[in-house]
Amino acid sequence: MTSILSKDIIQEWGLQNLPEIKQVEMVDRIGRLLYQALLVRSLDILSETEQTEFDLLLDEDTTTPQDVLAFLKTKIPTFDMMVIEERDKLKEDLLVPTK
Repeated sequence: MTSILSKDIIQEWGLQNLPEIKQVEMVDRIGRLLYQALLVRSLDILSETEQTEFDLLLDEDTTTPQDVLAFLKTKIPTFDMMVIEERDKLKEDLLVPTK
């Protein structure tokens, strides 16, 4: 996950008061959940041919999450918007409003 996105999550999710090690841990967890949500949602959007390409990419031992996201971004024109939507949905699902 990029450091800019990490800083955004720390600020947006109110994690700035946690110790730095906990911030890193939470950002990592949130990033993994977001990544999984994006993969699942992308499968519904990709054509059969693109899904085959995607499967081949995932089967390569050297493929990184950044490679996967770059691939999806080239195949899904609205990918950036999808990231925002999934991030917001995840935040809504995980955060309990404080009173």
